[in-house]
Order: sequence, then C-alpha cells, then structure tokens
Amino acid sequence: MKKVSGLMEGAVNKGVCAVVVGTHHEFQRHQDKMPEREEVRAQFEKRFHQVFAERKIDLVTEEASDDEEALKNLKHDDEIAAQFEQALHEMMMGDEAYKDKMANAAGGLFGHDASVEGPVPTIARTIAEKYGVRHTDVDVEVRAEEGNAESIAKRDAAMTEKILSARGDAETVLVIVGEAHRAGVSERLKSAGWSIESVHFPDA
Repeated sequence: MKKVSGLMEGAVNKGVCAVVVGTHHEFQRHQDKMPEREEVRAQFEKRFHQVFAERKIDLVTEEASDDEEALKNLKHDDEIAAQFEQALHEMMMGDEAYKDKMANAAGGLFGHDASVEGPVPTIARTIAEKYGVRHTDVDVEVRAEEGNAESIAKRDAAMTEKILSARGDAETVLVIVGEAHRAGVSERLKSAGWSIESVHFPDA
C-alpha cells in the first residue's frame, strides 16, 4: 500500500473501524498449562468468537512474534525459573522448618508454569483461520523498555505503520497489542482517520 500522509491519509482511511485490544502476552497463546492462565485464555477465546460473530472482521493484526521465536523465549524463561527454583530449594532444605515440606514437594515450585514442548499459534490466529480471515503479525524490531515512555512511543509508531500497511481494503480490523501499547496505537490509528474502539482484556 502506497504511503500517504495528512488529509490524503485521512481520506484513504475514512470508514475504517478497528477494535484495539490491549492484553498481556502470556494470554495470547496456550503456551503453558498454568490453570489460572488457561482460564483467562478460555475467556479470551470466547470473547474473540463473540467479536467475529457480531462484526464482519476483515483483518486481524497482532503483536505476537513468530511462533518459533516465542517458544525460544519461553524456554529461556523456563531455564531461569528452574535455576531460581533450584537455588531456593537448596536454601530451604538447609532450614529445618522447611526441610520436610520441600523434600515431599511434587512437581516443583513452578511445575504448572512450564511451557509447552512445541511452538503454538496465537489464539487469535487460530480463530481468524477458522473464519477465513487474514491474520498479520505486527511485531517489530523496535524494542520498548518497561516504564520508558519514549521507547514505548517509538514501538507504538512502528507497529501502527505496520498495521496501516497491512490494511489493504479491510474495513473492520481487530488489533491486538500489549496493554502498554493500546493507548498509543489507538491514538495513532485515530489520527490516521480510523474509527477506534479501545478495550482492555481481561476487564479491569
């Protein structure tokens, strides 16, 4: 799509509607078997089915990253958690008050949080494929630091550009981003002429 700006950009995007969903990335995939997270993911999946049933979604854009890369990052987190668990276990085994409890512990402190063995698609992508709707990953190389407004704004801008480029002739777009980027992406899409509905999941 040819890049346009100013009044022309607004004219090109006039009539485009987007539902921008801000969430936490651990809810986007069935990436572990932690019961509390799986309950939220079930709600996440139900909510998206409702959105697809109620609206004519033409495109799903999602800050998700490649499935293989996501798994690689999860396995790295598992290793760090395992190292922490081992250190904590050794420390507590040296304390008589905890020795029996730790000796009888099954599954480890983080057993339910271990990631799945293979790469898994996002919930949104799976649902989009079921409905025959195009899905585009809008993850970008521009990294944001937690609490750093400038870096967050730069990532917001980069993702917004990718969303606008991916639009094609879509008129109703479902946008999924991390909660930290919901406001920034929503404002930028609104400035580009899109009509925006911005929501947080799970509900605050």
